[in-house]
Amino acid sequence: MPTPSHPFKFVLPQELIDQIVDKADFQSLKTLGLVSKQWCPRTRELLFEDIKLSEKLVHPLDPTTRCTRLLELLEAKGDLCKLPRALLIQSSTYDDEEKDRGWLQVCSDDVIKILRILHNVSVVGLRQGEMGMNFSHLPSSLRAALHSFISRRNVIELTLLGVDCIEMTPLVQHRSMRRLFLAFSRPPRAELGAFFPLNVARKRRPTTKATSLSSCGDSAPSRKFLRTLDVSGAGYALFLLVAASQNPQATLDFTQIKKLRVGTMGFGNTMTQLWPYFLQTFCQNVSHYTVALGPARPQPEDIPDGTPAFNPSIFSFGQLPSLKRLHVEVPQYYLRIPRLSLIPYLLEALRALSSSRKPVPLKILDIGIDFESLDVNSEPEDVTQTLTDLSKCQEIWGRLDEILSNRQVFSQLTTVGVHMGLNRRCTFTQSAEELDQLKNTLYSYMPNLIKQSKAKVVFRVPVQ
Repeated sequence: MPTPSHPFKFVLPQELIDQIVDKADFQSLKTLGLVSKQWCPRTRELLFEDIKLSEKLVHPLDPTTRCTRLLELLEAKGDLCKLPRALLIQSSTYDDEEKDRGWLQVCSDDVIKILRILHNVSVVGLRQGEMGMNFSHLPSSLRAALHSFISRRNVIELTLLGVDCIEMTPLVQHRSMRRLFLAFSRPPRAELGAFFPLNVARKRRPTTKATSLSSCGDSAPSRKFLRTLDVSGAGYALFLLVAASQNPQATLDFTQIKKLRVGTMGFGNTMTQLWPYFLQTFCQNVSHYTVALGPARPQPEDIPDGTPAFNPSIFSFGQLPSLKRLHVEVPQYYLRIPRLSLIPYLLEALRALSSSRKPVPLKILDIGIDFESLDVNSEPEDVTQTLTDLSKCQEIWGRLDEILSNRQVFSQLTTVGVHMGLNRRCTFTQSAEELDQLKNTLYSYMPNLIKQSKAKVVFRVPVQ
């Protein structure tokens, strides 16, 4: 029997290949990319979708070597430069002759070259490493390159976490920023000095064609509005952005924010002064509001009395006329100190809305109890008694039921969720049956919400 000159070749539909590749983990992607040329394009897209230049990655190579290898790869394979959509740079910096410099300080020239050849990055993150990142410790050429990269029109999301002395005013001229995350980052003193006294109540002057940056050039794109803002421990940074945004040449617009998240951690005097005005002036369109701890936990020795301070001005719900979804995370260590517990302040803020007798668009209220310890390195804490006491606190749940049962004000309310975040960072002795009993006890304190089928209690228990 004659043998065919070409062996039989079975080709899968590209759509099926893409579905298989999309479900693979990182290590599997490396293998799937070697199957054939048909499998290579999609695996490359996913492998190079995110670039992480970080000192915290578990990797056999040190960050400096990884950075050099990445540059060599991108220069050798020019088509790869179009694939990355997100760039994370995470490093510590040092200004001490007795310490080695951080990898970002050492590899500044390579990072500048990488920034120049990446074309389609839309998400940028700068984060501190094991120690802080001081932007002023970086070479001036790298600082300029980073600012230039962030200001590109295709960048729509920026995260600054633990970055000290980074200039904020360039951000107010960004034309396309949609999502901004500021956490424990602070502008340099010289930049703050240029705007003091910060008169945030000053009205923004109308923009004219003579002064508007958007009118410079026929090809200038239309301005896009900031849609998501997440701020924790960055009062000075937000204060400066608010002040600078009142300049008629500013293009970063806060007035169309839809999703707003604020961290209770680091909510100091500056945020206390700014927040009510910020909500009233810029947050009339906010539909999702989250009050959470923040993206980072402080060291216990950094907290004088052992518990972070809490400021009730966070709960200025009356300044959010478009609020439809409210999520509040309550760390369990706040529950032990009545003056710091978020729940009474939350109830009082909701009562103020109810007393106004004005209908509000709130549809979903979600309360999450976080049982993690402040110190992530500590032994898991036994929260058995705290869990029982909280579930049986009729004063809290009964009052919540009474307030939210005001149909004149909360006519749009569809769901009230209470989530107990039990996890591996805490221990408890209740059995599944006992947790159900606690849930039923809590339900018994909210008869009106139960009758309307709106209350839902969930105990999130880790898989043992």
